[in-house]
Amino acid sequence: MRKFLVSASIAALALAAPARAQMPWSGSGELTDSDSQGEEGRRYDTHRLTLEAGQSYRIAVNAEAFDPLAELYRPGTAEPVARDDDSGPGLNALIGFTPPQGGGGDYELRVTSFSAEGRGAYTASASIRPPLPAPQRSTGAGEGRIDDNDAAEEDEGRHYDEYAVRLEAGRRYRISVDSSDFDSVARLYAPTRGEPVAQNDDSEGLNPRISYAPRESGDYILRVIAFSSDGSGAYRYRVAEQAPLPPPATFFSRMEATIWKVYTGTLAASDPETDGKHFDDYLVHFDAGQERLIRLDATGFDPVVQIHRADQRDGEPLASDDDGGDGLNSMLLYKADAAGDYVVRVVSLGSNGAGSYRLRVSE
Repeated sequence: MRKFLVSASIAALALAAPARAQMPWSGSGELTDSDSQGEEGRRYDTHRLTLEAGQSYRIAVNAEAFDPLAELYRPGTAEPVARDDDSGPGLNALIGFTPPQGGGGDYELRVTSFSAEGRGAYTASASIRPPLPAPQRSTGAGEGRIDDNDAAEEDEGRHYDEYAVRLEAGRRYRISVDSSDFDSVARLYAPTRGEPVAQNDDSEGLNPRISYAPRESGDYILRVIAFSSDGSGAYRYRVAEQAPLPPPATFFSRMEATIWKVYTGTLAASDPETDGKHFDDYLVHFDAGQERLIRLDATGFDPVVQIHRADQRDGEPLASDDDGGDGLNSMLLYKADAAGDYVVRVVSLGSNGAGSYRLRVSE
């Protein structure tokens, strides 16, 4: 495990070396069996970074031997202030982070693997991003156009416009973007930036819709962005206040117990695989119109549950779920259109995932 220190003073020194002008800090390391061990048995290295409040940073972790996961912590805290898995090229990690006012100082970059088995060499870097252009002030509705003159996200080069909209704590808002020229994405950022507090792509056709109730009042930032790097054209946006939700019902008519069939197993390298993902299959008979709840809990890997026809196990699943259960676990409600034998598949989201699991199918 290696630890490195980066600060604005290093950035100034780096200007003397043109090859590193865009890279205030860079380093390399290797995940091994002797490294520290975190959640779900993942090995990790820690690098010390010194970041300034209000300054925007780009933190990247790249690896070929494993799927890297980057997490940024304040020293002594249990939850990361930012984390990313696949925002960089391929499976690489990329974090954009701006320390809030009063939040400058030491941070810890934790480099780990998406799966507990990940081992191998990696490189990491932290660079100062240029200030974002100021968002346009908005009263909550308007129109615009995405073109090559707009600002672009540095990871994928997608152009975007931004609007500052006032949202009040405790109220509900519906944010919509409509365009017939390109596939649009809406992202909503808190006044202090950081990661989006809400985002959406295709809720209504190719147009995004966000429902959001802020906990704090402030000028939030709506980013309208093209889904693809070559997307461009006109759009309309609207931020509209919605009526408060009615209180949830507290009465019930009866209580019912669920009977489960429980299957336990372990994904291992000896199991069959498709696209590098190992799986176990379980044969279950469905009656026509029968609805069953399926829950999959796993240790050591991110599980996915899939439903296949028994005679079409190599085809696309009829239904699947990744994180519908607790944490990364899966939960799926499936209703069979026709009576017959079906296969419930336990598979890993990532390649070479392995570990124990419990599969439950309601009767």
